[in-house]
Parts: sequence; C-alpha cells; structure tokens
Amino acid sequence: MNDEQKKDRDIHQRKSEFSRRSSLRETASHGKKTFPFVVYHGRIPEWLDGFPLHWHDEFEIIFVSYGTGIVTVQGSRFLCCEGDIVLIPPGAVHSILQNGDDCIAYYNILFSISLLEENPDSFCSRRFFSAFLDGAHLKSYHHKKGSTLNDVLFPLVKELCGLWEKDLSESALLVKARLFEIMHLINGEVLSADESASSKNRAKRLKKILSYVEEHFSSRITVEDAASLCALSASRFMRIFRKETGMSFVQYVNDYRLESAGEQLLSSSGTVTDIAFENGFENISYFIHLFQRKFGCPPSEYRKRNKLRRNDSISR
Repeated sequence: MNDEQKKDRDIHQRKSEFSRRSSLRETASHGKKTFPFVVYHGRIPEWLDGFPLHWHDEFEIIFVSYGTGIVTVQGSRFLCCEGDIVLIPPGAVHSILQNGDDCIAYYNILFSISLLEENPDSFCSRRFFSAFLDGAHLKSYHHKKGSTLNDVLFPLVKELCGLWEKDLSESALLVKARLFEIMHLINGEVLSADESASSKNRAKRLKKILSYVEEHFSSRITVEDAASLCALSASRFMRIFRKETGMSFVQYVNDYRLESAGEQLLSSSGTVTDIAFENGFENISYFIHLFQRKFGCPPSEYRKRNKLRRNDSISR
C-alpha cells in the first residue's frame, strides 16, 4: 500500500468512526490507549464531503497544506488558506467544510491532555492543563500564515506530522516534547475563567440544540421547538443559530437529514422513498431536490456510484 492509499484509508477510517448516525460528540479513541496521539490527512471534496459540526475530548490542531476551506469553531467562521493553523480545544464545537468549489488538503493532529500530564494534582496539570479540561476557550482559534504565533507553531506542527509516520518506539518522546512546546506557546491564548464563562454558556446552548436535532431529526422539528429549549423567541434564536453555525436552523436540520440519508443509502437496501421518510422528509420531490443540490446527483445514482467506489477500494 503506497502513501496515498494509506492516507486515503486513514481519513476514511476516521469518517466511518464519526458518523451522523452515531453521535455529534465524537467518542472514537484517537491513537493508542497508551499513547493518545494521532495525525489524519484529509482532502475535501476528494476524499470526503466535509466534517459537519461535532466535538470531542481531544485537543485538535488543523494545518492546511493546500487550497482553501471553511473551518468553524465555537460559532466563529474562518476562511483557511494554505499554511494556516487552527487550534481547537477539547469540547469546542467545530466543523471543516468546502469553500465553494475550492479543494482543501489538511492535517488533523489530535491528542489527549492526559498524554502530557496524567496526574491531575500536579503543578503543571493545575497551572496549565486543567483549564482545558474545564472547557476553557482561546482568544483566537485561527492563526494565518505569517502571523506571529503561526511562525513559531508551523515547524513544530510540521515535525509532528512527520513523526507520526515513524515507529512510536522511536518518536514517542519527541512527540511529547513538541506537544509540550506547543502548549507552552499557546498558554497566553487561554482565556481566563471569567472570559471563558460566556463562551462556555454559548457552547452549552449550541450542544443542547445539536443534540436535540440528533435525537429528533426523523420527526417533525420546528424553529419554535428549538427556540423553546433555549428560552428564546423564534426570531432571536434564528439570529443566534446562524451567527454560531454559519447557516440557518432549517438548513442545518436538512443537512443533518441528508447526511443521514446518504449513509443509509449505502448501508441498507431500503427504497429512496422509505429512506427519505425515515429521515424526516415529508415530501419525496423536495428530498430529491435537496439531495441532488448537496451531493451533485440523485439518491439512486449516489448509491450506485459509492457502492462501486467502495467495492473498488476493498479490491485494492
């Protein structure tokens, strides 16, 4: 298996581990239990359509190696270009999406804070890491190529991507050393407890809504239903949701349903009509229209194309 096939396999493995039909909170373990560190290589739209809104317990660093794409973190939307770095603390709601017709290639570095400090009572843990475990946020998530922090992070991030290709018995200490350097460099970016409070409240509210959609997407969902969960008026809720996700609530629900329907088309033999109804669409024509706009082809053709692609991948 050559390098490109290995990278293709790795990103498809992560895509299968994080499924719309499993959980918005990504619970799959990254790396080994004894060494929770991993690097993924992704390409949108070549390998996957994108990573929709989700969160996980690991710290994540995204490094854009080619092209442009849209990364959202805690309601902030960033146009990321080649050389840019995005820092995503544990628990932060985020996504990676295609920017128009552009392509984007990137690396995800994920690691657990426990890799750096296993003793929660130690000085380093209490002084530097406990804030992240308590849901702390950063002053800035997106660091453009050429910015002060990017300039010092870039060689460390690049080295970590290279170390991932080596045997762990040779690279483990270097990986931890570089991660410690990175955490040292971003220490000044951590918001204080008071500054993080409002961000935490917004994140908690957003996760509540996303989880509600996850649980009820196959049934009828209205803006009023979602707004009532936040004790907000429908109009204020719609403004806040768009600001924090970059899309309308109706668009998000439809996109969630379409992702779920796309997975079901490949994992079951159900009819297109049945799958549409099972995923909350009450009008089959509307479903096909939205599906074709999102995936570029009708549901039946999508099923045929991707099953052929899967079979070809397995035969390799």
